[in-house]
Amino acid sequence: MKITYDKQADVLYIKLSDNKIAESEETEKNIVFDYDIENNIVGIEILYFVKNYKKEVFPVFKEVEKAVWEMESLSG
Repeated sequence: MKITYDKQADVLYIKLSDNKIAESEETEKNIVFDYDIENNIVGIEILYFVKNYKKEVFPVFKEVEKAVWEMESLSG
């Protein structure tokens, strides 16, 4: 799995497989699923990621960052 973010487009992409994309479908507003030829999910594209999800997502990132700093200070 690989996660990338395009800051200019405000798009988060979660790549689940290296299989070639055969079809894409917007299942919810601004969320696009990419499928391979066998209808397996290859990737998930979330449009306007920061604009639409920053209130939900960024507090989680802050908690993860805090936990990482605490782990590093305990091991160092």
